[in-house]
Amino acid sequence: MPRSARKEGYSRRHRFAARGSFGAALRGSRKVRGRLAVLHVVPGRGADTRLGIALTRRLVPHSTDRNLVKRLVREAFRRHRVKRAGLDCVFALRVGFNAAEKAAFVAEIESLFDQACVRAPAQ
Repeated sequence: MPRSARKEGYSRRHRFAARGSFGAALRGSRKVRGRLAVLHVVPGRGADTRLGIALTRRLVPHSTDRNLVKRLVREAFRRHRVKRAGLDCVFALRVGFNAAEKAAFVAEIESLFDQACVRAPAQ
């Protein structure tokens, strides 16, 4: 695969290394809130942004819907400029997921990423 095709990938450097390793981001004070979701944001250790997704069975009871939410968040992250902002981000839902509102959900994810980029601390 040519290097140019990998720009929009989701490699290991964009993920948290171990399960539960994004606890510091969840405990951080900076949160970008939307109607459906919240994005916890802290300054990262490197030049690349890492993304974590925290979903609960209480809000998304069906595994197929949880996987859909993860796919939608990752896809939005792959194509967004927040990927190069050097942040640690953890995405979490505030309300239950409704697959019928998928377009509104994707728009909100992109809006949260936009807000995280705008408010990114200078490094």
